[in-house]
Amino acid sequence: MIASKLRSFISAGLTAGLILALMLVFAPASALVTFDFETPYLVHPGQQVWDFSLIEDGGQYHAFYHTIAQHNAHPAQADTIWHAVSQDLSRWEILGPVLTSGPGWYDEVAMWAPDVVYDEATGRWAMLYTGVAEAMVQRPCLAWSDDLMSWTKSVANPVFEPDTLTYHWAPDQAWSSFRDPFVYHDGAQWNMLSTAGLRLGGYPGYRRGIVHRAVSADLTNWSDAGVFYEHDGIEGKTRDLESVQYVVREGWHHLFFVEQNLALDSHPTSHLAAADPASWTMANRTDIDHGWAPEIKHFGSGEEAGVFARLAKGQDPRDGSWFVTVRFDSLRFSGGGQVPEVVFAEPFAGQWPTRFGTATAPTFGENAVLRHDPPQGVAGHGWFSTYERYGGPLSGSGSPGAAWGAEGTARLESQPFTITGDHLRLLLGGGYYAETCYVALVDDLTGLELSRIHTNNMMGMAERLWDLRPWLGRTVRLAIVDEETRTGGWIAVDGIEERVGSLATVPGLPEAESAVSGLIAWPNPFNPQTLVQYEIAGHGASWMEIYDVAGRRVWQSPRHMAQGESQIIWNGCDQSGRSLSSGSYLGRIMLEGEAVAQVRLVLLK
Repeated sequence: MIASKLRSFISAGLTAGLILALMLVFAPASALVTFDFETPYLVHPGQQVWDFSLIEDGGQYHAFYHTIAQHNAHPAQADTIWHAVSQDLSRWEILGPVLTSGPGWYDEVAMWAPDVVYDEATGRWAMLYTGVAEAMVQRPCLAWSDDLMSWTKSVANPVFEPDTLTYHWAPDQAWSSFRDPFVYHDGAQWNMLSTAGLRLGGYPGYRRGIVHRAVSADLTNWSDAGVFYEHDGIEGKTRDLESVQYVVREGWHHLFFVEQNLALDSHPTSHLAAADPASWTMANRTDIDHGWAPEIKHFGSGEEAGVFARLAKGQDPRDGSWFVTVRFDSLRFSGGGQVPEVVFAEPFAGQWPTRFGTATAPTFGENAVLRHDPPQGVAGHGWFSTYERYGGPLSGSGSPGAAWGAEGTARLESQPFTITGDHLRLLLGGGYYAETCYVALVDDLTGLELSRIHTNNMMGMAERLWDLRPWLGRTVRLAIVDEETRTGGWIAVDGIEERVGSLATVPGLPEAESAVSGLIAWPNPFNPQTLVQYEIAGHGASWMEIYDVAGRRVWQSPRHMAQGESQIIWNGCDQSGRSLSSGSYLGRIMLEGEAVAQVRLVLLK
């Protein structure tokens, strides 16, 4: 019944793409030790993440990328370059747009494929990107920044325009390809490689897919340096070679690319290697990964593996649309620098070194929604559930919407930590099997179990608070356990935080077990509205109050006599109907004038 109501509500106008939520932590008390399940993805809610650039500055990663709406997608919708930052390539904060299309004619339709480099000569950051003009005609364009936050388009745009007789490109030729700039400095000058087509057999002639090269001393004035590589395959010579990356390792020259117009469900990242670039040939091509639009960066000075980022797609089983993210792993070169090898990240290795059972992989996004089940209330894009069986695009773990069901079992144990806070906050869901499905606090020295917190038959995760004061100063581990295979035997956990402040000081939440269960806000983040549903154990007058970050009450729902299931819709407006700004809000469930539960809501416009 609840699932049916949720589907009806979604069809009434919610953005389905918001199922992959941003990780926005809004804690009422100081967080000490935290354990979560985020995985190496950059997710932009409601959007497919497309061509991107990854840089590192001052110990922080920056990603610049363009997006396309998940549903009814068309490249002309990519009219914005976004900026996101991360410390670990798993937990990303989307800072917002940095550039938008227009008003210049050269990028009035769309902006694609940024590539960001640092220019030592000027002490500024430069972004080369594809400007898309009328009829989808493409040209390289340039923007500058002093701080990676504010960007200004160059007055010289477009900074390069191909010769119409040499290249299969013309200002009035629809879909003239000249895109996906890859920029590098070879010690003498700047080089820009682009996806392009060679014109053969006169005008209009016929097409050959190439990688084009241009050179510059200042990143603004570019000269034609001709063909860098020409497609020499037996088949597909007309195809564009997209998202090129050029890497040299131990004397071996590597070209990474994706062939346009291959089937979307394959679309692999391809690779050529030779001691001399003139010897590159499609006859020696290898496919190294099923992602596409690769980005290969080596941020250190040693021989350790570099970052291998690429677009990772999953197919929504409900309507066949694609959701697209960026996945981050590593790339190392063996065979004296000749052979690239993808090294897949182990998401749990750092925080959860002990793992055994059948269902020990992370869960990606609101996976249950992909099979038309209710949402679970995920914080971020990664969580743990012994019910779900999808680790995300390119993870090799399950498929979108897949489930283990009750047969999934696991035991995860965390790294040891010393208790310095007063309580542990976590999101917890699952059936009710006190002896076989629980989270335990384990003494690190003796291995003895100190305390348990149980699931309580909630289909969605709800916030729970666990008093740690009896063990203050003790070194412990957390254990997440599911040893149950009977119906309903599963557990779901996310958002674990140790906090300072007694349970009694946490605003709006009683120390005793709440009268509210099954509290879910869907979607969350949301735009334009969210559905809050919960169940009341007792009875009486119930309503919801919304507070902003300053603690001001901005909205209150009508009161109703509640017992059992309740549902409240909030449209992101204040009590006067004025639209509120993007940000975090606190929703409190009130029963007979007392706050009995709370939920953090994120309005994202």
